[in-house]
Formats: sequence, C-alpha cells, structure tokens
Amino acid sequence: MLIDDYNQGVSQFEELLQKITSNMTTGVVFERLPPSELWRRSEEDVTSLQSLAERLRDFMFMLKPEKVPTIRRRAEALLKPLNSFREMLFRGSQDSLSDSRLALEELRKAVVEGSNFLDLAKEVKKNPSESITEVLKLKDVYDAKEYLSAIPVPEATYVRFEGLRQNIGRLKLSLSQLEQTLGKLRHDLDSVVEETAKFRPLSIEESKRKPAEPEASPEEETAPEPSLAS
Repeated sequence: MLIDDYNQGVSQFEELLQKITSNMTTGVVFERLPPSELWRRSEEDVTSLQSLAERLRDFMFMLKPEKVPTIRRRAEALLKPLNSFREMLFRGSQDSLSDSRLALEELRKAVVEGSNFLDLAKEVKKNPSESITEVLKLKDVYDAKEYLSAIPVPEATYVRFEGLRQNIGRLKLSLSQLEQTLGKLRHDLDSVVEETAKFRPLSIEESKRKPAEPEASPEEETAPEPSLAS
C-alpha cells in the first residue's frame, strides 16, 4: 500500500508541475499582477506542490535509503525557491510589481528543480531498494491479516507454534506480576523518601550544646557522710 501511495504521489506531482509550468511561468501577464493577486492565483498549486515534494521525499528516504543525501539535496533545491516565492510576495516593498517579477523568477527556479526532483522520484519508483520492498510487502500482508490463512504449516510446526504461543502467554503473565511488584516497591521507596524528608540537620548551637547533668535527689542531699572506722 505504501508503494501504491508513492506511485500515486509521483503522478500527482508530475501533473501539478506541468500545470504550474504552463499556467504561471510562461505568460508575461503574471508579472504585471500585484503580489496579493499573484499569491491568490498561485497559493493552492504552490502549497500543494510543496506538500507533495515533502511527502515524496519521505517516501524516497524509505524506499531508497542508500540515496538519502541525493534525495535530501534535490528536495532542498526545490523547496528553497518555493519558500522564496512566497517570501517575495509578502515582503511588502514599495515596488510591488518588482516583487512579483522576482517571485516569479524564484518560481521558475522551482519548476526547473522540480523537474530534476521528479526524475529522481521516477528512478526510485522504477528501482527501489530490494530489501525495503520485501519488508514493505510483508508489512502489507501482515496489516491485512492474510498470512494467517494463506500459509499452511505441517502439524509438527503447528505444535511448536502452539508451544511458543503458550510460553509467550506465561511470559506476559510473569511480566504483569513483575510490574505489580515493581509498583509496590516504587510505593515503598516513595514512603521512605517522604519520611527522610522530615529530618533536618542540627544547628551549630545545638551540636555544641552539652547534655544537662541530672539533679541530685533529696535523699542524696541529706544522707550523712560515712564515719571512719575506729
């Protein structure tokens, strides 16, 4: 499904690029439009082209990872003049018609770079990475849940799969019990932290203070001293 989406995106990009080329970059009439009117006529197509380019760039990163530097370079070469086109129209200088002409020059650059970007997209479409293509096909099969009924297995293999399924079930149960134990331990640790937060260090005066000597009892005060033996 991802490959189908990519192929459809390439077709849409090509059609939109041709539309912009024929409708907006060949006629002198657009250079005579004020920036606000030029943006009104071009906004939908330009923003759609930019969005499609970013989407195709991300697709190509997945389909041809060994060409990521080239893909990124071609994408930036296209997106930069598209951004400049908009900036020229919104900079609000005194010479608005000059802004329109400069903006259209940026758009013409984007058309040229868009053609190069399209060639690269078609190349990736024709020759994607084999390993990535296989992974994506397996993913599509898995998402459709067709593999359950499409792949028969011998009875011995099925028995091993059933044992594996039971082992996985027991493992999930053990993990659940471990999570409960960890939750209780976390609660106990929080309690310890709360209790230790109640303690404070002794002040210097308190640490130097000596404990008071115990007072003598009345009996001890009145008791006669022992006499010496004669």
